Amino acid sequence: MLSRWAALRRAPRVCAVRAMHHTLRPTLSKLVHDAEAAADASLDRPVEADAWVASMRRQKTRTFLELTDGTLGGGATLQAMITGDAPGITPGAALHLAGRMRAGRGKKQSQQVEMHVDDVQVLADSELATYPLAHLMHRADDRDAIHEQAADIARRESHWKARTAHYGALSRTRARMERAMDAWFAREDFTKMYPPIITASDCEGGGEIFRVVADADVDAARPTPPENLTAFWSGQGAYLSVSTQLHLEAFALGLSRVYALCPTFRAEGSATNRHLAEFWMCEAELCWLPRGPEGLEAVMACLEDMLKEMVGAALGLESSDRHGARAQQDLQLLLRADDPAQVLRTQAGLAQRWPRISYTEAIARIRAHADAHPGAFTETPVWGDSLRSEHERWLATEARAPVFVTDYPTSEKPFYMRENDERVRLTDALAPGRAGEEAVTVACFDLLVPQMGELAGGSLREERESVLHERMRAQGMDPDAGPLQWYHQDLRRYGGAPHGGGF
Repeated sequence: MLSRWAALRRAPRVCAVRAMHHTLRPTLSKLVHDAEAAADASLDRPVEADAWVASMRRQKTRTFLELTDGTLGGGATLQAMITGDAPGITPGAALHLAGRMRAGRGKKQSQQVEMHVDDVQVLADSELATYPLAHLMHRADDRDAIHEQAADIARRESHWKARTAHYGALSRTRARMERAMDAWFAREDFTKMYPPIITASDCEGGGEIFRVVADADVDAARPTPPENLTAFWSGQGAYLSVSTQLHLEAFALGLSRVYALCPTFRAEGSATNRHLAEFWMCEAELCWLPRGPEGLEAVMACLEDMLKEMVGAALGLESSDRHGARAQQDLQLLLRADDPAQVLRTQAGLAQRWPRISYTEAIARIRAHADAHPGAFTETPVWGDSLRSEHERWLATEARAPVFVTDYPTSEKPFYMRENDERVRLTDALAPGRAGEEAVTVACFDLLVPQMGELAGGSLREERESVLHERMRAQGMDPDAGPLQWYHQDLRRYGGAPHGGGF
């Protein structure tokens, strides 16, 4: 006979999983949505809310509060009515309220429901006389002027920006787009990676990099010798990453499809709205691409599909619930338009395939337009020149949608981009004085967007080691030395499958 212990050991154990109850109180967004969806008979039920006071007005027997917690769309607030004077409550104060939701009596369309407060607790007060946003938040008398005043305060003291309606709408829109981006990559079997921010390589090769130096290596009394600048990093220089591409290529050559969303740093020293010292960039790499135009088309289609899904999320097109409505309210505030969906559909061309033109065709169009309209451009490029911002904006405006420009000259792009097999035969119309010359291009693209210019770029990667070494030498790099031997030798010699990416 088996012992009781032996019987228990052999018997399978069945574990009951207890359902976890939601312990977080509903946000204002959830409270408002549920109340708006409820029938009048079921509307009058107890609720609790946590919120800040955006603004308030006192009457003889009642006080009206405009409440926000950062989850309502646009500059929307929830109106709350308190019987009496509500002493101790000021704009900016943090409150816990208990009461009932009722049908709204306000004139605003956004005030379909309101809260009748039975009890209120001040969790944190706000000093009215010195609170910078007390007279600005969520005022509707002059929306543009209020936005500019709030933005000016946020620029000078950035810790206030999360309390402004504009920054809230911007943050929620970005979060929606990032969720859509992650969902798209997940469906396509991409693995999200987390490359290092401090790196030994300059991916772009432009030298616009921030060096990372330990405090112990910095001596303010005299110039720091080069050996001290690298001492902390075992003799190698260390820099803030300008791109995760090289790391992602290594990851892709083992995982097939990878992407990352990381901060990126550029020491360009140009204080314009087109140049940032720090920004976030999505980059992807994928293997097993066909060599030639078909492979480049696969990368462009990947970017186009992902961006359209992200724009759809910003428009709220993927959500039929409260999240979709809040998305549209946020865009109404950001774009200052009554129908942001139509504006973005027009700009993004969601219903059409974005056009593709070659760099050579772009130069031909620009030069033809310049001939027909003297003075249209500050400078008229010839084949081999960089496209200036004015040229990029004109190309996108003419296309009336985002447009891919492909196959740039090798001299205009980094060493790692795959050299095209076909050559471009130049004409006098493209490059006066160079007719008949055969020019070399690389399999790459830039995505140009109306009113903006360049938004993203990508390429096939040069998988041929000998060609890659020639490109490096042409750009003043030594393939036989330096910190990139792992990249141009190891990744090519050992199963370096055709691949590409960018963004």
